[in-house]
Amino acid sequence: MTTYVPAAPTHGEPSRHLGGARALHPYALVTAAIAAVHGVVIGALGVAGYFYLDDIDMTAEAARHPFGWDYLTLPVNDHLTPGLRTFYWISAYLAPYDNDSTMLARIVMQTIATLLMAYLLALLFGPGRTAAIGVGLYAFSPLLVPSLLSLSSGVNLLPTHIGILLLLVMHVRYEATRRLKYAAFGALGVLLAVVFWEKAALSVALAPMLTLFYLSSGGLRARLRALLRSWPAWLVYFLPMVAFAVVFLTGDYASSRETPSLSAIWDLFSDAWTGSIAPAAIGGPWTWFSLDNVYYSASAPGAIAVIAGQVTAVVLCVVAVRRNGWWALRAWLLPATVLAGTAVLLAAGRYDYVGVILARNFHYLSEITIALVLAELLLVVVPDPVAVAARGRSGLWPAAKTGQPAADAPPPPDHRALGPVGLGLVVAVFAYAVSYGTTVSEFEKRWVENPVRDYMTTALRDLDRNTAKGPISVFDTYVAGTVANFISGNRRVSDVFRPVERHLPADVRWDDASGPMLMFDQGGHLLPARFVEEATSVDQPGVLCAHPLRGVGSVTVMLDKKIPHPDGFLRLDYLTQTPTSVSVRLADGATTFAPRRFSEVTLTTGAFTSLMLGTPNRGFDRVVVTSTDPTAALCLAAKAGRPEPAL
Repeated sequence: MTTYVPAAPTHGEPSRHLGGARALHPYALVTAAIAAVHGVVIGALGVAGYFYLDDIDMTAEAARHPFGWDYLTLPVNDHLTPGLRTFYWISAYLAPYDNDSTMLARIVMQTIATLLMAYLLALLFGPGRTAAIGVGLYAFSPLLVPSLLSLSSGVNLLPTHIGILLLLVMHVRYEATRRLKYAAFGALGVLLAVVFWEKAALSVALAPMLTLFYLSSGGLRARLRALLRSWPAWLVYFLPMVAFAVVFLTGDYASSRETPSLSAIWDLFSDAWTGSIAPAAIGGPWTWFSLDNVYYSASAPGAIAVIAGQVTAVVLCVVAVRRNGWWALRAWLLPATVLAGTAVLLAAGRYDYVGVILARNFHYLSEITIALVLAELLLVVVPDPVAVAARGRSGLWPAAKTGQPAADAPPPPDHRALGPVGLGLVVAVFAYAVSYGTTVSEFEKRWVENPVRDYMTTALRDLDRNTAKGPISVFDTYVAGTVANFISGNRRVSDVFRPVERHLPADVRWDDASGPMLMFDQGGHLLPARFVEEATSVDQPGVLCAHPLRGVGSVTVMLDKKIPHPDGFLRLDYLTQTPTSVSVRLADGATTFAPRRFSEVTLTTGAFTSLMLGTPNRGFDRVVVTSTDPTAALCLAAKAGRPEPAL
């Protein structure tokens, strides 16, 4: 194994430890340039996108709840993600459906992650060319594309990256100083990561692997002793995962009931490597798989991209063995460990329903980017543990007196680790840039086809225009299927537009039949609506009040046929001499159920008045009205049907 051997500065070359501020500039400027270019590229692509199914659903869900423990611990599918819940609550209350503000938040978070990666790499390799190349590989990794352009992925994954990188940075500092405060800061990184994405717990394994393989020296026994000597850090890192596990296991979160098979685990592991991770290492996959009505794409590399990814991995291995011996291949254990854990979790989760397409979904592979970049660099450049410890104690650019190196100064950064910047490196960088650009542009072409933007833009504009004239009443129908489909928990227009109501000039009243009503069409236009009758109450010929309700009791108003529409409404017409509180139930056969709203209502006096009752996606053939008021005197009738835009 070949490691870096410190050497004094050559005659005539100023020491890198002189004038710390001057030494800061090259690496810091390169890092800042990478972060800035990346932010501009992703920002320009991101503002052309918009919210999608999960984003709409979770924003609407956030607006239904006060901020508190009950809301934060609501399951997201079968996940516990209080961090994600917090983000969507803030978004719903401060800037609902504002894509630009969420894009800015994503850029800021990714910039923080990039700077943390830059610091970590500078600690390991010194603030030189090797670290700068690693920063570029991380910032422009295709594995990050969905988590930057898709909000629902970004909310999970970008804070997760920050948490994992904070852990690793602080762990290097802990190993160098043995100060428990750094381990405590690392534990905060673990907590940040797992509250946004519980799978981040797999990446905590990177800390002991760094200690065993790169932050210690000597034979196996010496390295194991170094590993055991850091037991306080392992304990501190473990505490937030235990706390998270307690909340998860005591909550109502789904878990796999079957042990995943080894073949399923292997299929996911191997397909993730060949179809996602290896092509991503060369800037791929170039092409994406996507269904016509699904705007989140999965990796679908062609044969050339797959082969190029494998060839790149082989070339890295050959270079690593020639430079540093066979032991250098241990670097692959970093991404392989995280990928193996990911495959186990995916196989135990949705593999039976989705199959190996999970291995092509970058949402599940994003945080592996950190381990992958580390592995690519560690294969070629093996850091000196003494130099890493010195940087961990004294910083990247320790202060020094003029002409004298700092007493505890690390060696100069390795400027020859990858050889001189020649034509080969220039060609490689150019080829990667073209490959990455192709991947991102192909993803973006599909992503901007998202039909939600046109619907929401139209609907929000029409809501603002109509409420400017005063309160309006709107039928609470389903939104278009492109905005919220059958798996969404918030499919009604009242759910979707609840976050924006507080920002409108006047109230929106849902299913209020006391005046003219409007409805949204499938394009998001708010139009005058009429109620189309499809069934009516069974009246008695010649009887003025066929369905009376007097005093305490119930009356059942039968319809002349059953209404099966999932988006149906029942209009209950009534006349009362005094204000009367009643409860209302819809019925189908022997089953009764509450309407979506107005199940407990006070009926007002006056002319013949109507109450609009929306059905909770169930058919019905009658309505049961119950009074507990001994002075009640009601006359009832009913009509069932659906709304449609008025011509």
